[in-house]
Amino acid sequence: MTAGTKKIRRVNTAMTGLIYAAASITIAVLLLILGYIIYNGLFYKIRVEYAELPYASERLEDIVVAVNRDIDLEVMQFEVLKGMFTDEYANWKRTGASAADVYPYQTQAAAAVTERLFGGTGRLVETVSANGRTSAQQTAAFTASKEGGIAVMLAEEYEALSDDEKKALRKVPVRALVLACSADTAALHGNYKLGAIDGDMLSRIASGQTANWQELGGGDLPVTVLLPPKDAPFIYSLVSEKDAEHIRAFFDSAEQSSAETGAPRIIRADSAQSFYASLAAGTGVVTVAPEWQVPEAADMLRYAGTEQGLNLNWSFLTEAPIDGGRSGGISTIIINTFVMIALTLVCAVPFGIFAAVYLVLYAKEGRLLYILRLGTETLAGIPSIIFGLFGMLVFVQALGWGISLLSGCLTLALMILPTIVRTSEEAIKAVSPALNEGSVALGATKVQTIFKVVLPSAFPAITAGVILAAGRALGETAALIYTMGSNYNLTSGLFDSTRTLAVHLYLIIAEGISSEKAFAAATVLVVLVFIINSLSKLIIKRLGSR
Repeated sequence: MTAGTKKIRRVNTAMTGLIYAAASITIAVLLLILGYIIYNGLFYKIRVEYAELPYASERLEDIVVAVNRDIDLEVMQFEVLKGMFTDEYANWKRTGASAADVYPYQTQAAAAVTERLFGGTGRLVETVSANGRTSAQQTAAFTASKEGGIAVMLAEEYEALSDDEKKALRKVPVRALVLACSADTAALHGNYKLGAIDGDMLSRIASGQTANWQELGGGDLPVTVLLPPKDAPFIYSLVSEKDAEHIRAFFDSAEQSSAETGAPRIIRADSAQSFYASLAAGTGVVTVAPEWQVPEAADMLRYAGTEQGLNLNWSFLTEAPIDGGRSGGISTIIINTFVMIALTLVCAVPFGIFAAVYLVLYAKEGRLLYILRLGTETLAGIPSIIFGLFGMLVFVQALGWGISLLSGCLTLALMILPTIVRTSEEAIKAVSPALNEGSVALGATKVQTIFKVVLPSAFPAITAGVILAAGRALGETAALIYTMGSNYNLTSGLFDSTRTLAVHLYLIIAEGISSEKAFAAATVLVVLVFIINSLSKLIIKRLGSR
């Protein structure tokens, strides 16, 4: 073997290795991107902050809270409950449990308790009196009849209801305990202000590892834990027995650490009155207390925790979006997307194919044909935002169709038309001239030859071009924001504003609504593209085999 031959083999081996390496890197990057999107679309893990601690009880002092069975709510924050009975919450959208309006009811016996807990009730609250039935039965009936109904009644009143009356309601536990602190603990100290505490921070406080609030982002103040009286029913009665043990463990750990190391500092109250007095007048104080009992001279720290679970589930696919996509699903948006794709292809495909037929089989070589092809190629490379501006000026304003499904689909049709023309043109050129000549030789006209021979032969390749164009339309946002709008309800006509998956994904990210729901929508979009591409390949294969 000559030296030249060996050198050529080494070069070939090196180039082959380079090709394999480049291909492997490309595939790995693509799989990494897809894997990241799909994983975050299927599962979520987020940091959340609540005014209340994550401890709940089905009984709030003497009362219980029940909602209409259709309200998808497992637990309620006292802050939300208070808002619903003081007219701050007019509907359930902010909770993500429903899109219905809030209908708050209370029994006559519970009115005195709610007056004290909420500091008064709003004008929307209806106090139900007995009318042939007990006040609780009337309240339960009203709550069950209203989709957004919520009721407050005494615990013994609820227990006296029949099983059928209870089945029409959903008894909801309430989180009512907060991290109460002295005003200086949550105050602004220079450029530092402590806003939230998580479970790890509480453990460090209780174990004495943190002796100064500055270590947690607060001011230069010693950490002081205010311990309630030994019995403290006003705290432990507001949570379940299991949660009460967690709170006792926090106080006991702080007391033991203080005895062993002197940190944290502790104050043991001997009564409820001295407990709240120490909270209001202390320095660097933190404790656990009912939210409605925190003195005005004191303050509260938010509790930060981590929530994780399944992000993309069946309800997300089948439920309509609520409050701009903050809650609910994307069912109407998926339907709107398919309607948009279908209407766009109906408007674009016939014109694109017939234009390609003209360019290949009718137009003569010359300056006009050159200009037409140059224009088509130029339009195929124009950014979609330009088409969006054109659609807004022509379809939305000049023709007066407004921001609507029709305006958006015609804009997209113009945008994908060059792609359909170019791919169809190449598909028709690839048809064997022998087929064309044979058809004419058998006596077929030119039109018959085009529709019976040329187009059927080119159909698989034309279909591939159409699918490619549909994929571009499916992921389009810029052209649709100016022409189709962002209404997430199910479209009911050509002149309705509507929203597609890609636009929905863009908006919930741009408006900071929810990155988790954005990933879930992105996963659905990726799956739809995969399904469309797979079906198109299957169709092309079957048509090609025929």
